[in-house]
Amino acid sequence: MGLQQKANVLLVAEGVSGEELNQNLQKSWKLEDVNLTIRENQDLNYTELISDRVFVEPAVEQFCLNQVSGSQAIFSYFINEFALNGKQTPYSFVSGDSSLSGNQIDLSQWLADDLTAKVGAEVKVSYFEVGPLRRLVQKDTTFIVHSIFKIEGAKADPRLAPVIPGLSDAGNCRDWKTGVPVDLKKIRPLDEDYWKAHKGTPKAFVSLETAQKLWRNRFGQSTAIRMVGLKKAEFENQLLSGLLPSQLGFEVRDVKTDGLAAASGGTDFGGLFIGLSFFVLFAAVLLAFLLFKLYLGFRKTEIGTLTALGFSFPAIRKLFVTEASVFVLVGILLGIPFSIWYNRLILEAINTIWVDIVRTSIVNIHIRPVSLIMGSLFIAVLSITAIWFILNRFLENEAIALQRKSVSGKVKSGKRSLWIGLGLIALSIIILFSMGFRSGEINPEMFFISGFGLLPGLILIFDFWMHRLAVQEKDMQFSLQTFLLKRIAGERRRNVMIVSFLSVGVFMVVSTGLNRKDLTSKAELPSSGTGGYDYFVETTMPVLFDANSQQGREDLNIPANTELVQFQSQPGDDASCLNLNKIARPRLIACNPAAFDQRDAFTFATRTDDLDAQNPWATLNKTLADDVIPAIADQTVIQWGLMKKVGDTLIYKTEDGKDLKLKLVGGLANSIFQGNVVIAEDHFNRAFPSVSGSNVFLVDVPDTASVASNLQTGMRNYGPEISRTTDRLLSFYTVENTYLNIFLMLGALGLLIGTLGLGILIFRITFEQIPEYALLLSLGFSKPIIQQMVMREKLFLMIVSVLIGLIPAVLSGLPTLISSLYASLWIWFPAISVLVILSGAIFSFVAIRMAFKQNLVQALRNE
Repeated sequence: MGLQQKANVLLVAEGVSGEELNQNLQKSWKLEDVNLTIRENQDLNYTELISDRVFVEPAVEQFCLNQVSGSQAIFSYFINEFALNGKQTPYSFVSGDSSLSGNQIDLSQWLADDLTAKVGAEVKVSYFEVGPLRRLVQKDTTFIVHSIFKIEGAKADPRLAPVIPGLSDAGNCRDWKTGVPVDLKKIRPLDEDYWKAHKGTPKAFVSLETAQKLWRNRFGQSTAIRMVGLKKAEFENQLLSGLLPSQLGFEVRDVKTDGLAAASGGTDFGGLFIGLSFFVLFAAVLLAFLLFKLYLGFRKTEIGTLTALGFSFPAIRKLFVTEASVFVLVGILLGIPFSIWYNRLILEAINTIWVDIVRTSIVNIHIRPVSLIMGSLFIAVLSITAIWFILNRFLENEAIALQRKSVSGKVKSGKRSLWIGLGLIALSIIILFSMGFRSGEINPEMFFISGFGLLPGLILIFDFWMHRLAVQEKDMQFSLQTFLLKRIAGERRRNVMIVSFLSVGVFMVVSTGLNRKDLTSKAELPSSGTGGYDYFVETTMPVLFDANSQQGREDLNIPANTELVQFQSQPGDDASCLNLNKIARPRLIACNPAAFDQRDAFTFATRTDDLDAQNPWATLNKTLADDVIPAIADQTVIQWGLMKKVGDTLIYKTEDGKDLKLKLVGGLANSIFQGNVVIAEDHFNRAFPSVSGSNVFLVDVPDTASVASNLQTGMRNYGPEISRTTDRLLSFYTVENTYLNIFLMLGALGLLIGTLGLGILIFRITFEQIPEYALLLSLGFSKPIIQQMVMREKLFLMIVSVLIGLIPAVLSGLPTLISSLYASLWIWFPAISVLVILSGAIFSFVAIRMAFKQNLVQALRNE
């Protein structure tokens, strides 16, 4: 490939700054390092700079014209044909002449004779305009003959034509390898004779300004830079000392600093699993709270006796806090080894069944004493605070009231709960409608926040209803239904606690379940994450031609009825969820976005005002204020990979060292573009003119049965990696769904702990109410009636808990539920509802049966 003794990456050890590297590079580099060559012509007394890339880079051209005195641009172009009065001269070079202007053209005597042209005649020039992916568009321009010259002196210089491998060194015209279509049948014997005598010497000259206007491209607008006189050494010294490496694509990166920055901004598994285990922690703390309250409940009489004997409240509190502190200390000491085991269990799961979230199996546990101490102190403070709070509530009551198991105090109206609850509900609704539907698009995060805010609002409304029920119970006429309501209102605090805890558990588990997505469902739709395309193809070697052309389809073995979009790419970091580090510069891919607008492909999760509502993809062709280029990326990449939001700007470096500013005008919902930033190919070609060909393709075929093997065969010379778009989408969102599975599992574990706490509370309440059951029996109520009434009371609380938990959960998951892609997720509602109600019913049934096996008469006598 001619790349021996060459490299495009140099690794340098620490101890050298980027500025020093640039200075050292500028001191030691040679023109050959940037594909430039200086040659002299002693006969015509000039020195010129040429490029191995045919066109001199714009940065080099501008430096020479501005900094090197006496330099001038040379621009020659290979045209297809001269035509005049029915006569044609094929395949010739035309060069620019700064002495001409407008549409003037000077013809050589040879060409004038061939066309029988005279001064003032109109000559039509046909040529190819090179577009992206080497797409060739033939165009014509008419020129007026200004003069006719003889091929001698400076006009006979074959070096005016650029050095083109395969053409400049060809012995005759039939050996040309131009890289553009050449009809050899058009080449005549006199054309062969001209080539043998003069090679690529231009047959005509046009205005340099006109030549650059018509034939310049993304690679440049000059084929050489000349200066009068033989000054090769001086010329070379000026170039090497004046040009900056950054202007020619050299970039110095501190990879260690970049790596540390990426790692420091990566996923914090400590914080992550605290978040994932939130409900487990919440359930465990509440369970401990209930157990300690149950423990104090058994010692109510003892507290009352101590008070009656003259012990002060601070003394009693100190006694019980000291006693409880011993339990807390023992619990912490026993919990530390259990926490280490739990941590090992989680990491073992990450390294095996959950390896998708870290993409490795070598995550190791690292225990720091500081972490153990901090965690223990946090638990100790939390536990002592809870104990202090519970004791104060108990000690607020007088000793006689404690002994009689009665509660003193005036029943409050509960209006504060009402207003706070209504305020939270109103705030949730405002957030939902002001931010949840921003710019006409659904914002899932705002829906979740609205749902989470609605939950405590509904709990407080339930608390207000319980307050009102407690106030109105005296005016109720007696019936089994009113008696049931009185019993519920009489235990307002306990019932609100039950409803709060279970509704939070229902909300967390249901909302998590609703966010688990089956991204392969309805994947054939253009609005889905696949855009309706069947295959995503990446090649090792770039495809240098238009794959949508007839010849291109034949070369790649692509059926005629196949829709294909090809992308140019500029390498960058992997910004998909498969990379846990923070990313600053994802891979850029560029295409003609018209195909996506035509099929209304993909769905935008977020957008800015810059994004056209009717033709969003056409926005990529625009140029925004301050030469900012619009870009589109997957919303997951924007939010988590880049830690940014739509409307923010990314900075890249173009090949000439300038800043390329990209504004994220839209975020795609769950798409195959995760890990990439998409821009228009016109902007891409101006920024990265040396990137030729395509490495990325989207393919949509009516019949997918044999296409993969055909593509593999047609692209075998390019190293293709062909994958189904659905598989690619799943590989990305396996990570998200795995996190949700973990959260769902831990949430279910928390709900299980919660139901255990519920069981403890139900058992405690049921056994405390045994004297009430005995009294009801003595008043003539039968055991079945009493059992039915107690069961109805508990089931009522279960149903209210489920409803309060489900309503905000449905709101938080509404963007998923209203999508036709995820309709099957409605099954979560009945599943969780049945689980909670059934568990509560079982605990209640068992507690009631055990309570009624006690000696109720003796319990009534003791009362």
